[in-house]
Amino acid sequence: MAQPLPFLKSLNRGFSEFFFRREVPYGLALTRMCLSAVMLCDMGVRSPRIAEFYSADGAAAPIALNYGFPDLLPLLPATWAVLLYCIMLFLLFTLMIGWKSRLSAAGVFVLFTYFTLQDSLSTLTKYSVISSHIFLLLSLSQCGAVWSVDRLRELQRQRLPRPLSWLAEGRAVEIWPQRLIQIFIAVVYFGAAITKLQTATYFSGDQMRFWLLSNVNQWNPLGEILSLQPALLVPMSYIAIIWEITFLFMVWNKGWRLAFLGLGVVFHCLTTITLGLYTFPLVCFSIYLSYVTPEDVAWWRARMGRKISLAGRLMHSLQLPALLVARAVPSLGKTGSLGFAAGLLGLAGLGLLSHNTFDLHAAHNTRRYELQPMPAERVRELFQNNSTIREEDKVFSFDIGKYMLAGRVVETTHHFSAGSRLYAQVNFVPPHGDMLVECQIASLQGLVYDQSDGVATREDFRYTFNYLLPESLDPGPYQLILKINNQEISRQTIEVTAH
Repeated sequence: MAQPLPFLKSLNRGFSEFFFRREVPYGLALTRMCLSAVMLCDMGVRSPRIAEFYSADGAAAPIALNYGFPDLLPLLPATWAVLLYCIMLFLLFTLMIGWKSRLSAAGVFVLFTYFTLQDSLSTLTKYSVISSHIFLLLSLSQCGAVWSVDRLRELQRQRLPRPLSWLAEGRAVEIWPQRLIQIFIAVVYFGAAITKLQTATYFSGDQMRFWLLSNVNQWNPLGEILSLQPALLVPMSYIAIIWEITFLFMVWNKGWRLAFLGLGVVFHCLTTITLGLYTFPLVCFSIYLSYVTPEDVAWWRARMGRKISLAGRLMHSLQLPALLVARAVPSLGKTGSLGFAAGLLGLAGLGLLSHNTFDLHAAHNTRRYELQPMPAERVRELFQNNSTIREEDKVFSFDIGKYMLAGRVVETTHHFSAGSRLYAQVNFVPPHGDMLVECQIASLQGLVYDQSDGVATREDFRYTFNYLLPESLDPGPYQLILKINNQEISRQTIEVTAH
């Protein structure tokens, strides 16, 4: 019988070592706890609007409806929607503390996916789709093998004398679910990069600029400031896409892992302060924790063991609270399946009671709410068919500078010397039609020294006028006059000095 080639043996050993090595899943446990906490808060704030967002009694917007499958998933009555939603919140909590971990993860995956698909307007987002996949992988894993009520109960049955030591005791399991989570987030970044590669406006900075100006996510004042700095937008766009492409290949290297994860933290923190994204970065940070290894935990425990270090002093100050938690949390598991079911039904009953008590939509009130007619003036405003756009509303900015990068004026200035290069660039707000664009260089008295014009088609995001100021041009102030379709839009003053 022919023996397999040596390189195939090596490949098989490497594959088995990568996916099926047994170790304590600290990273998996951290992802389980943090992701559940983030989604518990995110879905918890929506709980007062369960009937409105997710039930047949409200104004649900199922994603399947957009694709012509209105009955793909049933829209439940408000009572059943509230009941299942409260069960989902309870399962998120039990998954966070690791009580019946795999059962909780499976229940969260089914219910969380169902509710997000029933509200495509707000609940169904990129981070909710990513979270659904992670909950599925957690349900296939032994994520409760460490730092969980399940594991503490296992160790308690062994009658260990030091409850606090349980926090460091874990059971070694195969790490393939953890590897799949790591690969998943890396492939998500790679796919995002492939999408950007097919978008020309991403590399010119136009897409980034309009993202920064938008408040569709949350308030982001820093984004509005950065939108005026094209010299930063273009390099940042290239750096982001290079990081997204290389993350999949470099994060497995021990020497580069921390650097690439650190860049990811910086990247997502910047999306918070510039794009107004809050929950999405927290979801990604939770998944980053899956890269934590037993060696990382051992290093951190060694650091915390030194009282002279900041981490050591912090750990020493938390010993008493940690001891109380270590003794109190396992008591949740003493009741077993009966206690789990009682807690689940108790929270569901509390949710139903709250829903019926507050009755926001008067579903149980004999005096139903009635829609009031809209004022006639508002009706006319909504139904008017006036698509005329003023010429000045088509212009985002009129930038004047000396240098260009990737087709953008990157250094705006109003001081030039005779014989130097001048770029006058008008940036448009899409959508717009074809336009006649004209730029004049004139004296303060209105004498036109130079005039250039051209046609900006409907696909253009900008039009650039390229001037070489003659050396014979007299020093002094001049005006650049921008016109669109023979209508003056902007007038800026520049100062020309002698060569």
